[in-house]
Amino acid sequence: MNWGKGIAIVLICFIGFIGTFVYIAFTKNADLVSEDYYENELSYDQTKMEKSNYIALNSEIKIDKVEEGIVFQFPSEMGELKSGSIEFYRPDQKVYDRSFDIELAEGNSQSLDYNNFVEGYYDISVRWEDGNDNAYIFESNILF
Repeated sequence: MNWGKGIAIVLICFIGFIGTFVYIAFTKNADLVSEDYYENELSYDQTKMEKSNYIALNSEIKIDKVEEGIVFQFPSEMGELKSGSIEFYRPDQKVYDRSFDIELAEGNSQSLDYNNFVEGYYDISVRWEDGNDNAYIFESNILF
């Protein structure tokens, strides 16, 4: 084999690599974290206060995966629930994001069926307000 064939093979391999890289880059979904990203950034101080309110409760929200689905166990210190939501954010595909209202059952728990989700990684954000208009936020993640 001479130098010409070797250089041609290296160039063809390099062009193939770059072509594959460009194809993958253009087919990859690159959604923003949220549509209203900049508005959320402006409310960052409010989110910090909600996190500190949650930390002040001195008890955690427990997330368990059981056979029927996901169970959220809320602390008894949570107080009277005024409103709240549980949001599941899927970083790689926005179409799989889910949001649920908090509807507590006996013992301050809420169950969500696995049928609502697709296998993969989710960031969880639980936000609620109590009867005294104090806002709280809990953040975690889960893998199905």
